Amino acid sequence: MYKRILSFSLAVCLLFSGICGRIGYIIFSKNYLVSGGKNSYSVTIDHKQPTVYYRSGIVATNNAHKYIAVIRPNPRSIGELEKLFSKSEQKEIINELKNGKPVVRLLDEYPSETLKSIKVYKRYDDDNNLHQIIAKQSNGLLNHTGEGIGKSTAIFSIDANGRLLDGDSGKVENVNYDSPEGYVLSIDKKIQQIAIDASSKMKSGCVVVMNTDDHSILACVNKPFDSYIIKAFRQYSVGSVFKIVVAVCALESNVQINYNCNGSIKVGDTEYSCQNNHIHMAQNLKQALANSCNCYFVNLANVLGSEKLLDTCNKLGFNDFTELFADWKIENGNLPTEYELLSKGELSLFGFGQGKLTASPLQIASVICTVADDGRFAQPKLVMSNVNDKNEKYNVAYPPKKKVLKQNTCNKLIEYMRYVVTNGTAHIIMHGDKGSAGKTATAQTGQYENGVEKLNTWFVGLYPYDEPKYAIVIMTENGKSGAGDCCPIFSTIVEQLGKM
Repeated sequence: MYKRILSFSLAVCLLFSGICGRIGYIIFSKNYLVSGGKNSYSVTIDHKQPTVYYRSGIVATNNAHKYIAVIRPNPRSIGELEKLFSKSEQKEIINELKNGKPVVRLLDEYPSETLKSIKVYKRYDDDNNLHQIIAKQSNGLLNHTGEGIGKSTAIFSIDANGRLLDGDSGKVENVNYDSPEGYVLSIDKKIQQIAIDASSKMKSGCVVVMNTDDHSILACVNKPFDSYIIKAFRQYSVGSVFKIVVAVCALESNVQINYNCNGSIKVGDTEYSCQNNHIHMAQNLKQALANSCNCYFVNLANVLGSEKLLDTCNKLGFNDFTELFADWKIENGNLPTEYELLSKGELSLFGFGQGKLTASPLQIASVICTVADDGRFAQPKLVMSNVNDKNEKYNVAYPPKKKVLKQNTCNKLIEYMRYVVTNGTAHIIMHGDKGSAGKTATAQTGQYENGVEKLNTWFVGLYPYDEPKYAIVIMTENGKSGAGDCCPIFSTIVEQLGKM
């Protein structure tokens, strides 16, 4: 009997020692935190996306704050809903609260004291019109940068049944949420604002301003502001701005012809007319570009032939992609094929920028950059450098410039584009001043509304013409004329650029 009592007592002591040891282990070891995690409920408040910076390093996104309400399933919180949310939102929130867990909602107003609210970063600035080229919804930059770089979480204690503990208002846990990690864009804040202000009356279209030295995008405005369409990167009918490319081909090929325009030209069974059947009389290349004489360029395209024209287009990047970042590639243009251009009709349309030809405003700006840069082609640049979590910057590597045009060709073309402004289709609007050069266009789209064809109207140019620093493209959808719709915007932009 004595031995049994002794054995039982020893077993009890060992068991008690084991329990005490386990309690001590739980209390003093790090495994307590893991176990504690099982007795908590977390709500993700916000995912931090990479910060986007202007060219100068000024923050362009994540530079303001908004408030997120964390609504607990209790009468006090529910009583506050009608002050902050619509009836439909209240109903939706109350249904979610039936699960017994907190609900997260964005607040339009400054938060009340009753509801727990958390201040988080506001991703986009409503005033800088950069959300299109940044947002995931528009297939912008953030759609190609991977997942977010940080997270903000609210953590609540729960009981063994998974219910929130009374009196626990939760705690906020941020992981890498304030990291400066992100990307420096080529966008210049001042020039972006100039382009926004100048295009204030534009309903639908875009403005692109590029640096002619490094071929980077200084401004990119897309209208309307509340859309997620990057119109600068989409393809459109280009019309007479393509006459610049045909003129380049002629100058590179040393083809200089004179032509007598009587208002129309017949090729095969098809007759092509100048706008409003205007009769331009005797025209050389310089005059034809200034007057935007369709007949001259129909004739010139047939003299040059499809092979030379397509070769010039390929040198200028029309048949290629622009890689803006990682896997973010945009198609520059859509050219008719060699086979399609065997048709004299298709070749004639190609000569004045119509038919199957389309191109993006960015591609047209790139052409102007190449001309302004003495014939050196470079890929348009949007992302200049990466910023790591230590705020260290690493420049993005781009292919070197490539000489694709003769310098004399570029000099001549700039002279001709200057003549468009001083004596041609842009003269009345531009008054020949401001030291710019360019080309107007009114492009047919083949799309009709109420029996009237929609037009894309353009003005593309460079400034100042004698030492070009900027290539500028204005494109308006459903416009009336390049001179009337786009020249005033261009004129305002170069006037402000001249003051910088």
